Amino acid sequence: MTVMLEHIKKYYTFVDKTNPLTKILIGLLLFLLVVLMHNPNQLFYLAMIMLVALVVLSGIQLRYLLVMLALFLVFGAFSAMYMVFYGAGTTTLFRFGLIHITEESLIRGIHIMMRGLTLSFFGALVIFTTKLTDVFYSLMIQLRLKPKFAYSFMAAIRMVPIIAGEYMMLRQARKVRKPLIHKRHISGLKGFITTVITLLSQSIRRAYRLGVAMEAKQFDDGPRTYYYQTSFSKYDVLFVEMVIVIAFVSFFLGTEFSLINVTDAR
Repeated sequence: MTVMLEHIKKYYTFVDKTNPLTKILIGLLLFLLVVLMHNPNQLFYLAMIMLVALVVLSGIQLRYLLVMLALFLVFGAFSAMYMVFYGAGTTTLFRFGLIHITEESLIRGIHIMMRGLTLSFFGALVIFTTKLTDVFYSLMIQLRLKPKFAYSFMAAIRMVPIIAGEYMMLRQARKVRKPLIHKRHISGLKGFITTVITLLSQSIRRAYRLGVAMEAKQFDDGPRTYYYQTSFSKYDVLFVEMVIVIAFVSFFLGTEFSLINVTDAR
C-alpha cells in the first residue's frame, strides 16, 4: 500500500508529517460533530471545504482523486436514496406507486449524503497522508501498546496482498491443468473448500517461518528501541487548528449564507 501511495503522490504537505494519533482523534471528534450537526447548510459547506482540503493537502494526482470522488458521489447517492424515495413529509414533489418524494425527505436524504461525504473526504485525506507502519509505531511509542500486538497486526496486514497473489496464481494453475482435473474438484462447494484449505495451509507455513525468524532475532515483549520514531510536533497543532477553522467557517457560512430555508433536517 505504501508503494502504491508513493506512485500516485505528487507532493507532500504538513498533513503527512502530522502524528497518526492526532489524525485519528480529530477524526473521532469530527464524526461526533457531523452526527450532531443538523443544519444542512452548515453540513454542505463543511463537506465542500473538506473536499478542497482533500484536493490541496492530499498530494494525490488529480486523475486518481476524480475517480475516487466519483465513487464517493455514487455511494453517497445510494445511501440517500432510501430516505429520499420513502421518507415522510407533507410537501409532495413526486409520487409513483411506493415511491413518494417529498421536500422534507429530499432535504434529509441530501443531509445524510453530506454526512457521508464529509467523513469520506476526511478519511481519504488521512489515508493518503499516513503510512500504515507509522500508525502502529505511534501506538507503541505514544500509547505504549505492547509490540507483540502491534507487530502481529502489521504482519497480518502485510500477509493480505501475499495471500491475494497466491489465490491468483492458484486460479491460473487450475486453468492450465483444467483438462486433467474433474470439474467437481474445482467448482462449487468442494472447489471453494479446496481453495480455502490450500491458502490456509500456505498461510500456516508462512506464519511458522515468520515466528522462527522473530525468535532467532530474539524478539520479545520487553523494552525496545525503534528505528522509526514518531512524536507530536508543531504540525499536529497546525492540523488541529486547521480543522477547528474549517468547522467555524462552515458554521458561519451555513448561518449567514443559507442555500435552503431549512435549519434542522431531523
